[in-house]
This record gives sequence, structure tokens and C-alpha cells, in this order.
Amino acid sequence: MTFAQTDEQRMLAETLDSALVGGMDWSAAVEDTGVAALGSAEAAGGLGTDIRDAAVVAAAMGRANAMLPWAEFWVANRTQGIDDPALVEDATTLLHCAETIGLCRVMLNDAAHFAKERRQFGVAIATFQALRHRMVDMAMLLEQADAITDAAIRDFDGTSAAARARAVSGARVMCADAARVVGEGAVQVHGAMGLTADLRVGGYFRRARELMQQDSGTAWHLRRYAA
Repeated sequence: MTFAQTDEQRMLAETLDSALVGGMDWSAAVEDTGVAALGSAEAAGGLGTDIRDAAVVAAAMGRANAMLPWAEFWVANRTQGIDDPALVEDATTLLHCAETIGLCRVMLNDAAHFAKERRQFGVAIATFQALRHRMVDMAMLLEQADAITDAAIRDFDGTSAAARARAVSGARVMCADAARVVGEGAVQVHGAMGLTADLRVGGYFRRARELMQQDSGTAWHLRRYAA
């Protein structure tokens, strides 16, 4: 599972994948599953403030396309009493990246399965060389976005503010590219059905685009990374 490195995190990811579905309300998705206690210190009765745990949840939210403000909720819990707007923005951005990667995983998997089932000229379209190359490009970009986001999560609490900002902006730019390339590719692989309500890929792509329009925008993060 994306970002899950310990046995507990992998179990959390698997539990959420079984429990979450698109269109869930806040109570069912967050309170009933117990993840509402994340972001609060253990001394205060919470489950701790590790951003990797929060990213595991964010990625699961993406895979379910739950469309809930998990990032904002967790960051508000974690930063109570901390007057650091940059920290708040970076943490929120990083969790949006994790959710985007969850969304992209499903879009890529759906596109791959559809390409194996859809037949033209008597063969599955997955055998077409141009489509195979495109799917590889989509997968490689997603893995790059996943890796750089994972690195930013790993170092989030152990680096300077400047290093943290650069890592988060790098992840944000790569996730925006992945959302565009994977989303557009998945929709096009499905043809005209890709944007209909009959298939989930269109809704996942809309959510990914919505997330990537937040957090000051891609151009701003590209400038911050370069600076």
C-alpha cells in the first residue's frame, strides 16, 4: 500500500480500503473508522501525530474517491497551538499529494483492465504498441510522483523549513504532472465512456484536478522549488 511501511500502517490501509467507498459522509469515513484520533498527541488521548499515518489515510481516501477534507482536518488537529502558516500549508499540500496518488492508482489500474478487455480488430487494445507505450509513461510518472512524495513525508519532521518547503514543492509539481498525464490517459483509454457517470474514472480525474488547483497552484510550487 502506498506510504504504508510498518505492519500497523499496512493493516490500516487494508482496513480503510475495505471500509471506504465514494460518497461516504464524514462520520462513516473518519469517526466510525477511528482515524479521527490521528493528528492528536497520544498524551491527549489521540493516536499520535506522525504524518505518514495521515498519508496512509489520505491515499486510501483517494483510492475510494471519498472527497472529504481529511488533509485539512488532520493538519488542524496536529497544529493546534502552533503559529506556523508555512508548516500548515506544507502539511496540507503533502497530504493532498498522497490523496492524488491514491486517485491515480485507481485510474491507472482501471485503464489497464479496460485495455485488456476492450477489443478492436479482433484483439485487445492492450496489444497496440502506441497504447502500451502510453500506459508505461503513465505508470512511470506515477511511480516518480509516489517516490518523491514518500521522500518528502519521510523527511517532513527532520529537516529545516527551507528543505521541507523544497521537498513538498517538488512532490506537488510531480503529483500535478501525474494527475494530468494519468487522468487524461485513463479517460482517453476508455474512449467516450471515460467522462460518463457509468465509469468511475471521470469522477476520479475531476477530484484529482480539483486537488491540484489548490495549495497555491503548481506554478507557485515550481517557482518555490527553483528558488
